[in-house]
Amino acid sequence: MTVGQFYRSYLYAPASKPELVLKALNSKADCVVVDLEDAVHHDMKSQARDFISELLGSPTPKPILVRINDPHGTWGLKDIDAISSPNLVGVRVPKVASTDTVHLVANALAKNDCAAQIHLLIESAKGVSNALAMATSNPRVTALSLGEADLQSDLRVEDDEVMQFCRNAIVVAARAAGLKQPSQSVFPNTKDLDGLRISTEQAKKSGFFGRSIIHPTQIDIVNETFTPTLEEVDQARELLEVYQEMQKTGNSVMALPNGDLLDPANIHYAQFQVAIFNQINEN
Repeated sequence: MTVGQFYRSYLYAPASKPELVLKALNSKADCVVVDLEDAVHHDMKSQARDFISELLGSPTPKPILVRINDPHGTWGLKDIDAISSPNLVGVRVPKVASTDTVHLVANALAKNDCAAQIHLLIESAKGVSNALAMATSNPRVTALSLGEADLQSDLRVEDDEVMQFCRNAIVVAARAAGLKQPSQSVFPNTKDLDGLRISTEQAKKSGFFGRSIIHPTQIDIVNETFTPTLEEVDQARELLEVYQEMQKTGNSVMALPNGDLLDPANIHYAQFQVAIFNQINEN
């Protein structure tokens, strides 16, 4: 499995509105998700698909993912045929619930000689149950995410405790498969920026990295939340330096001045923070 690039913000833009896609590509979002599915009326599917095909004919200023339609339906495989391009980073597959769907998409990309990644958007109880199997079913799969609105409807629940169980399950499945942490789903209220910050901070604490967003006003909060601070990075680098010295002396565990114990299990998050900080500052 491939870990893939880390993105803090995934800004959705409907393929049927080229002006919004171009605006998204000039925003501060790390990645743009051009939507062919829910945001595009069925009468506009072909026209929207043609626009993406033309857009991907040249290099783009930001990485582009495309949320395709259901590959088992009328439009999904046609989407893949049209958008397969060296400039396509990946496809987001909606409502995926089985390994059969993963293989169908992977085969369609291979047929078009397209190296795009597969991001799985899990939106049902069956999808949550099969998350690990799907995540390990094909090397093109690099990311998982939940579609919480559809998932909540499928589960017929109102209690967030059940949704948190599903979030936890996705985090465990992604990491068990050797993938990067999943990205959090959208926060639907574009005016409640305080609520967005609280929700995003909780997602980070729960093991998510990055978030899908639906409006440019949400970008700064999401980017800030998932950017390690200089203080955090300095502390991480200090831990790594201490760990390297510890290895030279043949010690496997060391007590830090604050009383914490440092051992190999403690350094993984420090390595992740430094890697993320370096990636952000290289772009």
